[in-house]
Amino acid sequence: MRKYLVLMLLLAGGSVWAQDVVRDTVVPPTTATDTIDDDEENVIGGRPQRSKNVQREPNVLGTPVYYDTNGNAIGSKRQWSEYHRPRHHFLNNLEDRYCSFFLEAQTMLGPADVAGGVSFAYLPQRWGAYGSLRAGARDGYVSLGPVLRLSGYESNIDWHLYGGLLFATRSVGAEAGLRIALPRRSTGFCWTSASMGLATVRGDVYLTAGISFDIVALSALSLLFLW
Repeated sequence: MRKYLVLMLLLAGGSVWAQDVVRDTVVPPTTATDTIDDDEENVIGGRPQRSKNVQREPNVLGTPVYYDTNGNAIGSKRQWSEYHRPRHHFLNNLEDRYCSFFLEAQTMLGPADVAGGVSFAYLPQRWGAYGSLRAGARDGYVSLGPVLRLSGYESNIDWHLYGGLLFATRSVGAEAGLRIALPRRSTGFCWTSASMGLATVRGDVYLTAGISFDIVALSALSLLFLW
């Protein structure tokens, strides 16, 4: 009985020693960071070198921009003598950059009627509303609908997309168009804007065009002086 126990212990010890030998002779897998150009022994605690074949990732964020105490981008051509909040500031909003109130003289030209009137819009941020009143030789027209500001804070031109329902006597149609305006100057009322679009009612298609009263006044003065 004792002989069998000794024999079993010897067999068990031999199997454990054989597993240790196999484990010590297994070559560990190499990674891209373990690749060394001069075949130096990879010792514990050693600093792996980057392979020459690995390309560095490009700087996708670009060169950082630094600002001075007045909000001027260092190295830029335009410099403000007093504090001016940078365009990329987190407190910037569209209401500070662009106008919120718009008023234009507008015409509507089509095969069945010619109308004229005014259009107005309120657009404080990204979304707003608009409306128009036009009187023609055949009928009167009223339109209402939403307005979407397409421009971001850094744009030099304020772009709007508008569209809604067009109401006439005993008939309902639709219209859509684009408006462009300059950024805000002193107040929230826009003095320089223009719009153009298409309208349909009773199966007829009309061309709509609008222009701000500031441009109308300047055009009238120009014609007066030329006359």
